[in-house]
Amino acid sequence: MYSHSIHSGNEPHPFDPPHDVMKMLKREINELRAAFQAEQQQRAVEVQQLRQEVGMLRDQLQKESHERKTICHQTVQDLTQVRSDQIKSLEEMKVSFASSLHQLNQLLQDEMRDRRAEGSLRDTRESTEKSERQSENAAMKDDIGKHKQVFFGARDDIYQKISNITHDVEMIVTALTKVSVAKGQLDKTSLHCWKYFSGQGALSTSGAN
Repeated sequence: MYSHSIHSGNEPHPFDPPHDVMKMLKREINELRAAFQAEQQQRAVEVQQLRQEVGMLRDQLQKESHERKTICHQTVQDLTQVRSDQIKSLEEMKVSFASSLHQLNQLLQDEMRDRRAEGSLRDTRESTEKSERQSENAAMKDDIGKHKQVFFGARDDIYQKISNITHDVEMIVTALTKVSVAKGQLDKTSLHCWKYFSGQGALSTSGAN
C-alpha cells in the first residue's frame, strides 16, 4: 500500500520482497504458534492423562503395598507359628528319643545283668552237676568194684563148692561102687550068724576062723 502511494506504474517496489518474506515468516510463525498451542494442548491432555494414570498407579501401588504388607505380616506370623511348632515338635522328639534311648539302655543293662546272672547260675549249676556226676561216677565205680569183688568171690566160692561137691560125689560114687562090689561078693552062707541060726555051727566070739 505504501509502495503504491509513492510509486506508480508497473515498477516493483524495493520493499515488496522483504514484505513478502515477512508475511511468509509471519504466516509460518502463526502456523508454528498454532502448532505449538495444539502441541501444548495435546501435551497438557497427555500430562493430565499421565497424572491420572500415575494417580491410579499410585493408588494401586498403595493398595498392593498394603496387601503385600498384610500378606508378608501373615506369612511372618505363619512362619513364626510353624517355626514354633517345629521347635516344639523337635523338642518333644528329642525328649521322646532321649526317653526311648534311656529305656533301651536300661533294658540292655537289665538283659546283660540277667545274662551274666544266668551265665553264673548256669556255670554254678554245671559245676555242681559235674561234681555230682563225678561223685556219682566214683560211687558207681566203687559199687561196681565191690560188686565185682563180691561176684568174683561168690564165683570162686561156687567153683570151690562145685569142686567140693564133685569131689564128694566122686567119693560117694567110689564108696557106692565098693559097696556094690562088696555086696556082690557077700553071701549068706559065708556069714557066721547064718550058720549059728541055721544050727550048722556055734557062735564064736574069738574071731573068724
